[in-house]
Amino acid sequence: MNAQERLFTAISGGKPDRVPVVPKMWVDLAAAILGVDLKEIVTSPETALNVMIGAGLACGFDAVRMWHFPAKKIHEQNGRVIELDGRGARRGEVDMPGGLVTRLDDPAMFILEDPHMMAHHHYWTCEKPIINDIADAGRMYVPTRADYERLGWAERMRAQQRRAGDNLGIIGDCDSPTLAFYISFRGMDNALVDLLEQPALVEAVMDKGVEIAIERARFNLDLGLKILRLNDSAGNMSVISPAMWRRFIKPRFKRFCDEVHAHDPDARVYCHICGNVMPIIEDLLETGLDCIAPLDPLGGVTAARVREAVGARASLMGGVNTLSFINSTPAQIIEEARRCIDGAGAAGGYVLGSGCVVPRSARRENLAALVEAAAIHGNYGATA
Repeated sequence: MNAQERLFTAISGGKPDRVPVVPKMWVDLAAAILGVDLKEIVTSPETALNVMIGAGLACGFDAVRMWHFPAKKIHEQNGRVIELDGRGARRGEVDMPGGLVTRLDDPAMFILEDPHMMAHHHYWTCEKPIINDIADAGRMYVPTRADYERLGWAERMRAQQRRAGDNLGIIGDCDSPTLAFYISFRGMDNALVDLLEQPALVEAVMDKGVEIAIERARFNLDLGLKILRLNDSAGNMSVISPAMWRRFIKPRFKRFCDEVHAHDPDARVYCHICGNVMPIIEDLLETGLDCIAPLDPLGGVTAARVREAVGARASLMGGVNTLSFINSTPAQIIEEARRCIDGAGAAGGYVLGSGCVVPRSARRENLAALVEAAAIHGNYGATA
């Protein structure tokens, strides 16, 4: 099997030739692996895609997720990276140690009606709320597939698909339509209070988030990317209650899955919800997700425990403690991965990965150990 076939088979609940390996690698780790300066990621969308493909191939992973960064104009000032607008005026500081997001000096700098900003909304935030009322939510533009083509996303992705070939699968990222999306426009503290005090505003913004995620999914599917990632890392039971999740997030996850599967029955959707998800396992299944991830040990979750709960009703991905890539030896990584494979993947339907994002300071030999573990302990003996 090639890498894409291996991943598709596992996420479809089947037994590939071996367990696929897809740790949650972001561009910071990919850049560290290849020795690329993160400022090149911030200023060049092509570089962001290049490092993900390059690092995935270098590490022998079966697939990587892909993000489309905006091209930002920057300059350094007193050791800080500052984003500038088209006229050279300051917009805000770029969070280089964190998510490469610009913290805008003024929320009015984010234009909700602008296709470019809404297509890349994840890469700007502000200390003050960007959205203040339902009227603001109504102004939010939903980028179309034509917008993504015009912004160069399709051309850049096709180039990466040719580069990856059969050696590396590409996962289409659809970002978050729900709580994490809402937080980016309102801030964490406001967002959590709003769940109680402004539910109508929460629902209006999240409904726009779902529309954006669905349109992005269609764009990815039209490019031939059959495996899609849906994210809401904030929407877990370490942060909100099961009742809140069922009210605000579950129906929107279900709408996404329903529309994506209607658009392409061969589409496979997995979610990324780190933290504790055990109280909502049945709800996750009811949304129509094909695969649940990342089985986060830091949230008290284990791969074996989730498999026991879901049986063969969904595939699973993840399970290896993200801190193990810093603190463990390769032998310990292999043993931890073996427990995950035995616990969740004995009958197939499992993708070996990390319980959350792998830190940029992860040891390269530990990444190699994850791949080795799949080869040793995840061989099903199937043929392509």
